[in-house]
Amino acid sequence: MVNALHGGLQVAIDLATRQRDQAAAQLSQARSAERGAQEQLDQLQTYAAEAESRWTLQAQVQASPELMQHHYQFMARLYQTVEMQRGVMAQHARQMNACALRLRDTELRLGSLQKVVARKHLEAERLQARRDQKDVDEFAAVQMRRLAAAPAFGGED
Repeated sequence: MVNALHGGLQVAIDLATRQRDQAAAQLSQARSAERGAQEQLDQLQTYAAEAESRWTLQAQVQASPELMQHHYQFMARLYQTVEMQRGVMAQHARQMNACALRLRDTELRLGSLQKVVARKHLEAERLQARRDQKDVDEFAAVQMRRLAAAPAFGGED
């Protein structure tokens, strides 16, 4: 029965290990996606700052009302895109947090199962030690009875 219990626990540990590894891979992918989204946001913000800088220089030389209107529309769309990318970043952060929680949960489950197996193993070792001690005690008792029942050497002649 102990082996069947250990076998069942080993199956559970194997499953928990696979789940933990999968959760770790998902967290890694989520981190990578977040880094990519952050790079895109940084690029958009840099581009917006450069566009504003170019516009400021160009507006000092010539600035027709039509050109100003196009610039403001373009910048409005660009800032809208920056805000959308911030939303994407927030989504990635939520996903990364969910993956981190899932990884923590799977690690806790795996750790719990490993502790159960270690406890069962320790119990089995203690039980075996008790059995061994009982066998030794019984053997010693039998030897003592034999010695007590045997005639003493060097006795009366």
